[in-house]
Amino acid sequence: GENAKMSKVDAIVREIGQQPVLAFGNSSGDVAMCVYTVTDNPYPALAYIVLADDEAREWGDYESAQAKIAGYSAQGIGTISMRDDFATIYGDGVEKDASAAVQ
Repeated sequence: GENAKMSKVDAIVREIGQQPVLAFGNSSGDVAMCVYTVTDNPYPALAYIVLADDEAREWGDYESAQAKIAGYSAQGIGTISMRDDFATIYGDGVEKDASAAVQ
């Protein structure tokens, strides 16, 4: 895919030709994009990472997610907790199923 061949930052520069004002990611692979968005931007800009920290409803790792918050914050990246901020993850009638876990 596109992101495997070149960094997301390079793809953003090529596609839109300027710094974005909003970035939203869900993995450590999105951190560079978020940092690029909020660093020295001539416009007000925000970046967020969703933390996979809900061990009950999703395949999250609470301790690992908590360990990353200070680093994200130091880089100007806000965090959104699946555990604390999501009222619903999958919707009505959908439950966590061990057979669906990614290996």
